[in-house]
Amino acid sequence: MRETRRSVLKGGAGLLAAGGLAGCTDVLGSGSGSGSGVQASFYLLYDFADQIAGEETDVESIVPFGQHGHGWQPSGQVQKDIYQSSAFVYMGEGFQPWADDIVTNLRADDAGVTIVAARHGIDLLGRNASHGHDEGHGNESGDDGHDHGDATGDPHFWLDPVRAKQAVDNVRDGLIEADPDAEEQFREQADAYKSEIDDLDATFESSFEGAEQTHVLVAGHNAFQYLGNRYGFTVHSLSGISPDEEPSPQAIGEAQEIIEEHGIEYVLTPTMESDEAANRLIRDTDATEALEVSALSGVKEEWIDQGWGYLEVMENVNLPALTKALHAE
Repeated sequence: MRETRRSVLKGGAGLLAAGGLAGCTDVLGSGSGSGSGVQASFYLLYDFADQIAGEETDVESIVPFGQHGHGWQPSGQVQKDIYQSSAFVYMGEGFQPWADDIVTNLRADDAGVTIVAARHGIDLLGRNASHGHDEGHGNESGDDGHDHGDATGDPHFWLDPVRAKQAVDNVRDGLIEADPDAEEQFREQADAYKSEIDDLDATFESSFEGAEQTHVLVAGHNAFQYLGNRYGFTVHSLSGISPDEEPSPQAIGEAQEIIEEHGIEYVLTPTMESDEAANRLIRDTDATEALEVSALSGVKEEWIDQGWGYLEVMENVNLPALTKALHAE
């Protein structure tokens, strides 16, 4: 793992959980914004921006570490900090309503803050798409499984490393817009980070080549179809794309049938969601164990202690769980 300000600050979970990072010498102070530094709307985007911006730039995650970005509301001070930044990195319209409101206000006020939509131009899967390999597989509704509208498709594209690289490019371009003088630095660091993402993609691809199982069950919200779509397995889930949805009794019954039909031994349970449904399925079916996976919508404090970002969570949490669930060991 490359050393970043995040890894240097291992052990600082108390400070990090408070919601931001103390800055170093700021590169972005001379950009188009009236202030300095980068504000990112939640941890994943903080990680992307931090990898690109480098040690000399102050990058802060607005949503406190350890919390989901869904349903969170910024304080007046947080909004003031955004107005004083050089760049505001958010996912795109419809993902975090509070971020949409801030973007609207920034534009209306001509605040001089560079607005960076990480999801811009990324091909999204439909919310009910089937989860075969990324080669045009359809679903039962007849949809082609893709949705090019920013606000209507499944937003969890970053679980596909190839699409994650597109978001890195978008963040890079936004930071260059905010500080053109640092373009060479931002491009070099983005290229190095994308090379690491390529390595992650190759590791996932090779790890699943000998998979004996082609179906996995997630006892939580539908955030993982991009993994199945990229690597050629089918993802079943108990609820929709929101982590706040509770599985219905009908969904539990259908999950029990899926476990029996496909001989599923391991139930995947998303980090930061209740494991009650997973434990119930293990109790009532032939499934034997729950395995933790992460949609990277939030991050555990112990992961911050270890200096983990996108790459490390994908490799140390999702990869071993899926390798075991797919019987690819």
